[in-house]
Amino acid sequence: MNVPCNSLIWNMTRKCNFRCEYCYFPHDNTPVTETLDAARIKGFLDGTGETWKVGLTGGEPFIYPGIIDICEILTTTHVIGIDTNLSVSSKVAEFAQRIDPARVHNLYVALHIEERERIKGVDAFIRNARLLLDKGFTIIVNYVVHPTLEERFHRDVAFFAEHGIRITPRPFRGTFEGRRYPEAYGERARAIFADHPEQGRKVAFNFEGLPCSAGRTLLRMEPDGIVFRCPGDKTVLGNVMDGVALYEGCPPCTKKRCPCRGLDHVRLTDAQAALVEGVQFAVVAENGASLTAFERAMTASPGHPCGENNLGVLAWRRGDADAAVRRFERALKARPDNPLYAANLDGARADGPDFDPGICLDVNADAAP
Repeated sequence: MNVPCNSLIWNMTRKCNFRCEYCYFPHDNTPVTETLDAARIKGFLDGTGETWKVGLTGGEPFIYPGIIDICEILTTTHVIGIDTNLSVSSKVAEFAQRIDPARVHNLYVALHIEERERIKGVDAFIRNARLLLDKGFTIIVNYVVHPTLEERFHRDVAFFAEHGIRITPRPFRGTFEGRRYPEAYGERARAIFADHPEQGRKVAFNFEGLPCSAGRTLLRMEPDGIVFRCPGDKTVLGNVMDGVALYEGCPPCTKKRCPCRGLDHVRLTDAQAALVEGVQFAVVAENGASLTAFERAMTASPGHPCGENNLGVLAWRRGDADAAVRRFERALKARPDNPLYAANLDGARADGPDFDPGICLDVNADAAP
């Protein structure tokens, strides 16, 4: 399938029938009462003259009233993707029966193994996943590898493989025991993501000040129809029920952390693109590929503090403390106000047994710390 470059992320509801401990949404399983007219949404998208990928997310989209009708309406002229826990079996069956797989980019299915076990829903998950696969849908079954689940992850992968279901590890994004993930996986990432280096894309970079087409090619829509420039920038462009004024050109990004899809829309220099690639490999402990990318970035932009810091991280991982200290010193000299560079230098000089230096995500050399 040719995936449209234009993307609307529709945050349909914040309500969900699961209560995962690591989720940033409060658990709320009450009925969804705030709904939108899908025909109006389709009309807005049709009016742009472009084909859009509409990402239906939440919360849990399959608890949304009329969800299958909505999918039918949108897929007459556009493509959809769905983020779902695949728990509402009746709706999954109806979706599989009524919706054309050719108009569905994928279903991004969250396993949430502990919650599944709590509600005794593992068997139902397998049945629903197999139904969709057998109907020809592309499903990506993701497993959030929270630090508390690392030990059991590979056992779960083997179990679901016996049922023909491939598990994709998804990095935990958040803070656990004072460490920020996914950066804090460090060398442990190799055992988790060895077969899935693409998961390094699940990183919230700092693109502040860089040109980005979000607001024109990327939009976020709230449950009440309000349209934001993107998931990170809450600049209101209008309401899909009344009217939306899209941006022109590529105004600069205004946020220090890009939470979703920004890499498909931000305009990067060669050096910045190489830094991004290096970070993506470093997060999943593909250290050789990461080193090549960071060196390419430094060739394009000599002395880049983010590159210096991250080359220091790789030096530390391969046991070269002296090289790591030199890199951290150069990064801090270029940006003496950056607390990450200072912490890395102090930690490397102290050479403590538990020290794990942090990766820099500020790909813009002029980005604020």
